[in-house]
Amino acid sequence: MRFDKAKEAEKIRIWGEKIPGNTGESKQDIMHWDDSMSFQDMFEKYPGVWDKSTDEIGDMRGNDTITYREEIKDGYAGETYDDEPFLMPFLVPGSKIAVISCPGGAYLSKSIANEGVDIAEFLNAAGISCFVLWYRSYPYKAPYMFLDLQRAIRYLRFHAAEYGIAPDKIATVGFSAGGNLSVVQATITRNRAITEFAPDYTPDEVDRVDGNTNAVGLVYPAVSVLGDKIQVVMNGKENYNDLAVRKSFGEQYETKNFVKEGDCPYFLCNAMDDEVIDAFLMVDFARALKEKGISAELHVFPYGGHGFGGCKPQPMPPIPGLNPPDLTAVSQWRELFVTWLKKLFG
Repeated sequence: MRFDKAKEAEKIRIWGEKIPGNTGESKQDIMHWDDSMSFQDMFEKYPGVWDKSTDEIGDMRGNDTITYREEIKDGYAGETYDDEPFLMPFLVPGSKIAVISCPGGAYLSKSIANEGVDIAEFLNAAGISCFVLWYRSYPYKAPYMFLDLQRAIRYLRFHAAEYGIAPDKIATVGFSAGGNLSVVQATITRNRAITEFAPDYTPDEVDRVDGNTNAVGLVYPAVSVLGDKIQVVMNGKENYNDLAVRKSFGEQYETKNFVKEGDCPYFLCNAMDDEVIDAFLMVDFARALKEKGISAELHVFPYGGHGFGGCKPQPMPPIPGLNPPDLTAVSQWRELFVTWLKKLFG
């Protein structure tokens, strides 16, 4: 998935010369894609992490092929660990608010249109600047995607004057796996020194800027990965198959347990009929926010499924739970989110 050709010239590379986690090695030591595979085979014959009928992880060729087609062949990733994360700016002159949009895609790909460009479109229409984040994902493992978002926040804060934004009005909004990215950054990665995660990396002046976000939007977010197959793409198949490691990893990223008093405000929404991520996991997270006295706005819509994003019809084959037939209810989230942002930041 790519941005328009004309827009690509505006890419903002957020890292310096050295990027933690980039080794130059081949991704094919883990990935085994088959570009002749049909769309149906990817989701039905080799569903991998999409198979909800068992805890066991099967053949990953379907998942690998999704990543190859959407991230490598038709995206911004390479066949080696040399990917360069970037922000795509959608600026509104005079806007002091900046929202970093984090598209989802199970950490296999990124829904750049539905959860990136479409988000920037309605935020811009409301007078709010938006930056869409292209972050590293599978076969990169945690914590590199989280470090990319932390760096993006620091980069924008460091360059705030250049983009005409206020350094204390930087929000994130994440969708599905992008919601996991946003909530982990806000509750776990926070403003911690990058060398805690990447000891061999030499920090630069951007890394010394505050890495906390000022507000977080979570839309059908993966706030928990306990026992979830998304761990396969976040931490490797062998680690997932080790039950002790699977449990430990899930607890390490159980975000509701890391909420602290004084954390920034949250906006949360999902639909009751989401078949991919249980909406009540988000409700449990909201309860943790309440217990710590954190301001939060919570919306659970009666229908809308998973992946509604910018609430435009999606040009892809129908997948149960991913293509809601009726966006009437969930489309309200856009105006609610804008109202929340403007009331919060003034």
